[in-house]
Amino acid sequence: MSLRQLITPKNDDGSIDHRYVLIAKEIAELAGERVETQLRKLYVTTNNLEKESASAGLQLVIALFSVPMDERYERSKLKKHIREQLQEIGFKPSKVSKLMKAGEFYARLHGRRYDEFEYFTETELIKRQNSFLDEYFKNVSKLYELSRMSDGAIDLVRREFLDDNKVYSQAELETLCQSSPKDEHERRGRKRSATNFHEIRPTYALAAHESLAVMDDAVDESVIEKQESGQRLIKQFFQLFVSGEIEHRLDGFTPAAQADLIDEIKAGIPLLEEFVAKNKTIEVIPFH
Repeated sequence: MSLRQLITPKNDDGSIDHRYVLIAKEIAELAGERVETQLRKLYVTTNNLEKESASAGLQLVIALFSVPMDERYERSKLKKHIREQLQEIGFKPSKVSKLMKAGEFYARLHGRRYDEFEYFTETELIKRQNSFLDEYFKNVSKLYELSRMSDGAIDLVRREFLDDNKVYSQAELETLCQSSPKDEHERRGRKRSATNFHEIRPTYALAAHESLAVMDDAVDESVIEKQESGQRLIKQFFQLFVSGEIEHRLDGFTPAAQADLIDEIKAGIPLLEEFVAKNKTIEVIPFH
């Protein structure tokens, strides 16, 4: 890939945005051949190292999801930290997203039986499950596509491997995933509704919501409506992260688009911190 192609902005689907082709060409020409040669060398080297290290990154994520710990706080904290460190090590944000999804999928199913119409013992079902997973472990992108499929689609891929030794290609898995995606409301086999969100939200979210509590003796209905509307807005915002819905929504974009969106989220963090610093919570003292 030439420097001109590398620096030309891309569309959400990964294609080149032709509005910037000529500008990118001028930038590359001004930078010069020596710069292009050195950067191409870096690009090729880092890409090769990333490919060689993908298996190691995947094994780390599998270990993360295999060790027993508190899901709400400990695993959530470690997930965030390990995601950041994988990027710090050198994996692209889009690659890290694939590693996290693929690793969680593998750890969730490995060593566990699956439903089968034919008769197999518990041990045989686990062995067959592991055989299927180990085959697709060889390719992170394939394992990632499996993690985004419905249970029925996963069962189809598994049966065809176990019965006919068929291994799906990357293109076949992508097509199957598009036609039979994972239920967008499903998260680790259970649904989380807005009604039970207060039970799973973290301490910092709880504090934010309680600071907006409506007084019992408030008389202005319009104020109450605005207050409740504000509570719903903030609750929806936190629910995106706590429920894992934000990760699921990111899965619907290309890796390049995912990276751009994550960068935009990062850019918004200082703005959120500045807003919180400027706005103090109003302490309300009830009358008795």
